[in-house]
Amino acid sequence: MKLNKGNLFKDIKTILSKWGFSKKGLLNNTKGEWYLFSQIFLILLHLIPPYPKIEHITYSINTFCTILGLAISIQGLFIAIRAFIDLGENLTPLPYPMNESSLIKNNSYQSVRHPLYKGLLYISLGICILSLSLLHLSLLISLAYILRVKALKEEERLKIKFPEYKKYMKEVPAIIKKIKYLDWRY
Repeated sequence: MKLNKGNLFKDIKTILSKWGFSKKGLLNNTKGEWYLFSQIFLILLHLIPPYPKIEHITYSINTFCTILGLAISIQGLFIAIRAFIDLGENLTPLPYPMNESSLIKNNSYQSVRHPLYKGLLYISLGICILSLSLLHLSLLISLAYILRVKALKEEERLKIKFPEYKKYMKEVPAIIKKIKYLDWRY
C-alpha cells in the first residue's frame, strides 16, 4: 500500500482497518489487540537498565556475555526481519489473519510457524545475557508467555481460514524446536 503524503491520517486509519483494528476490538480484545499491546509493552521494557546491577564480575565473563548476548540478539534481528519480509502483504500485528491473506509456508516459515516470534525471543534472550539481569530474564519469560498465547489464538483462526494449516502444524515446530513450551505440534 502506497502512503499518500497529503492525507497521512486517512492512510494510517486505512492500514489499521485493513489489519482488523476497531474501536470495539480495542475495548473488548475482539481480535487479540490486548496481546499485541502486552507484547509491545514487554519489548519496550527491555530498554530499562539491568537489575540487579552486577558490580564485581570478572572482565572475561563480562566480555563473553556481551559478545554472546550481542550475537544472539543480532541473529534474532535477522530472523525477525526475514520473517517480516517473507510475510509481505500478509503481515498483521494482530493474531487474526486478514480476509485477503494467503498462507505462507515457504522461506523462514518452512522451518518454524512463527519465525517473527522466534526472532523476538532471541533478541530478548540476547539482551538478558548481555545485561546479566534477573529483571530481563523475567521479561524474557513474560514475553515467551504472551507470544505463545498470541500464537495459539492466531492458529485457531488460521485452522479455520486455511484447512491445510492443520497438516502444517503437525509437521513444523511452532516457535523454537525442541523446547516443548514453544514447540507444540498436534
